Amino acid sequence: MYSINWNITRACNLRCRHCYYDAGTPLNDELSTEEAFILIDEIAQVFGANANITFGGGEPLMRHDLLTIIAYAKDRGLHLTLASNGTMLTDELVYQLREAGIEEVIIPIDGTPETHDIIRGAGVYTKAVRSARACVEAGMSLVIDPCIMKENEDETSAIIHTAVELGARQCRFFHYIALGRGREEMPVSELSRAEYARNLMLLYEEQSRIGREIEICTTQASQYWVILRRKAAEGLFVPDFFFSELPGCRAATGMLSIKPNGDVVPCPLLDVRVGNIREHELREMLDSEVFSSLRNRDVKGKCARCRHRDICGGCRVRAYLHTGDYLAEDPLCGDFFFEPEDEGEDGGERR
Repeated sequence: MYSINWNITRACNLRCRHCYYDAGTPLNDELSTEEAFILIDEIAQVFGANANITFGGGEPLMRHDLLTIIAYAKDRGLHLTLASNGTMLTDELVYQLREAGIEEVIIPIDGTPETHDIIRGAGVYTKAVRSARACVEAGMSLVIDPCIMKENEDETSAIIHTAVELGARQCRFFHYIALGRGREEMPVSELSRAEYARNLMLLYEEQSRIGREIEICTTQASQYWVILRRKAAEGLFVPDFFFSELPGCRAATGMLSIKPNGDVVPCPLLDVRVGNIREHELREMLDSEVFSSLRNRDVKGKCARCRHRDICGGCRVRAYLHTGDYLAEDPLCGDFFFEPEDEGEDGGERR
């Protein structure tokens, strides 16, 4: 299923220290309700029912017309997810979102209550946990998406425990990249190569321990697929998504991102604009040079020479930020993951 991350507004009721978007006030040229309908029609025409829209922000609940937009998208047969900080999700609103068409809710938990609130604001953890429970009780699927950085890396296992306790189907880890407000407030919080590799191994160890009770996956940590391939080749347990989902970096390969003003980029953090839905057709942008090169994994440097290019490809955001070239090698990928194409045995076939 193709994923469309639609940051429907930049407005937000929080000022999280690590926010890649520097969310707060809305843009003055955000798509209107009618323009949102037109975009939804185009998404349905291009992808049919094989698309999932994630409404994010900012905080999407800041838009007064969100329920109307959700209901319209549901009527077009699209699968719908809400990404929220959890502070505005009352019991009544959770019910309204479910009735409008939201199937899954994504809520961040970034560690213990103290750590979470240091990053996101006083009292936010309690509200996020309460909202997560309300969504599960209402019959919606729940995803917990932590952001891992130096400040909370040692709380990874505790986060997974919380996600299991909340009844989440998935714990989807994002590994912090200093962008937006984060670049100013948390400029040195990214994990080192060694810390990054250690954390990905810990994710696998937790997954192996928990089994199928919850899925543990990553967003831009494409090297996690290398670990899963190696474990599968050893005959060890790997989660079911390894055999069914598009692997590695999904920017333009299995997802695109739409900004509040209609700008289209390959992923929410990869700020390489390919057009705007007010000016270009979606099919035209999908066939752009940027999207084509990413789909073909025309990567460079170590990423081009690695035998795991097919399931990894490296993070295109990190490559772009460090070199100005979104096809360059991933600077966070070290020798622990890299294997030259002409070395080693096959890591196991994928379905």
